[in-house]
Amino acid sequence: MDPQVAASLSQWATESNSAVFISLGLLSGHVIVVSGETVDGVVKALSTDLTAECLPEDDEDGADVIQFHPAFTYPIYGEHERIFGYKGLRIQLSYAAGSLATLFEVDYAKRIEQMESTLSVPLKADDVDGPMRSVLAQNICNTREEFAQRVAFDTQAFRPIGQKVHEYKGTREAEGDEQLRYEIYESGFESSEFRAYHERMQTLVLFFIEGAQFIDMDDERWRVFTVFERLDINGVASYSLVGFCTMYRFFHWPDRKRPRISQFLILPPFQGQGHGSSLYRFIYSMVLASPEYADLSVEDPSEAFDDMRDRNDMRYLLKHKAFDHITCAPVSRSDIVELQRRFKLSMRQMTRCLEIALLQRIKSESAPEFRQLRLFIKRRIYAQNTDLLQDLDADDKKQKVAESFAAVIDDYRRILSLI
Repeated sequence: MDPQVAASLSQWATESNSAVFISLGLLSGHVIVVSGETVDGVVKALSTDLTAECLPEDDEDGADVIQFHPAFTYPIYGEHERIFGYKGLRIQLSYAAGSLATLFEVDYAKRIEQMESTLSVPLKADDVDGPMRSVLAQNICNTREEFAQRVAFDTQAFRPIGQKVHEYKGTREAEGDEQLRYEIYESGFESSEFRAYHERMQTLVLFFIEGAQFIDMDDERWRVFTVFERLDINGVASYSLVGFCTMYRFFHWPDRKRPRISQFLILPPFQGQGHGSSLYRFIYSMVLASPEYADLSVEDPSEAFDDMRDRNDMRYLLKHKAFDHITCAPVSRSDIVELQRRFKLSMRQMTRCLEIALLQRIKSESAPEFRQLRLFIKRRIYAQNTDLLQDLDADDKKQKVAESFAAVIDDYRRILSLI
């Protein structure tokens, strides 16, 4: 391609992550998905051009907007996450706080229709509307006015779907240490009302969970846990979605179930406030308390989730003196199995927590206990990577295992610094 033509065409390419804006709002000082008590207030808020770093002052109409970008858009606009054929492209998704009523808008300054070049085919803009609509719920709002009416109604009328199973309080420093109320609900797809709600909610996993896919709502083994912030607005309870978790229940021989956390998401405005830990701790406590559950596992967790999980598991295990009877490595397989059975963690996670606890007790790498722990961890590393190591010579095997051990110890020390 002619360099001048290529340079000219590049001006019409947009990174899709930067082009997509997800709208969140402010109501009575609380960050929530777009909310408002008046139709005019919502329309005015939607018309405000904001960035994630630019927060508006409270508005007397009761609705403001904060916007941020998704982490991923490749499930919608392709692996390169680029859209061709527009200048000033803006793809706007606005969600109502609790009900997730949705407004989808596309705007741009210019669109390429045809351009003189040496190319043998005409230039055509990519389809922006179709790919996004294919992952949104079908019954979305068609106009800002329709969306504003829905938001004004839902701010007072929406109630979480499912069974309330837990509640907790949280504090935001920005709110003057005010105690805020949060509620967790459990739902299944046997409810047609929740199916419709999940259709609106599931698009969010594509934006923020790498490799996420929509789950099969016809499979009765799925359970979904939703977290809501409850606010009292003029004496009326108003709910805002904080996050959610999907859990699949596998069969565990002979007569129990093995729950596995699949999708786990706290919405960006609520991240860093402990909600992920609160949700995870509730799910773990539920698994511990139920005789029908064998142990809790996690499907392909992110690094951030792993950290949160490690912190909470270690705090629980140490509080309940899980390792008090174990003095040093090596630890027998039967002892690990007994710990795993008692505390209902996966074997991998139980072993990891045990190794962290053993390291915590060691004061120096020159201590005999550290040498014993090193051999214990290296044997595990070798056993778990036999297929990858089998083609290496003896010296390369030792080097690879030693490198893995050093990385594991560094990671364990990092986790210990967090608990």
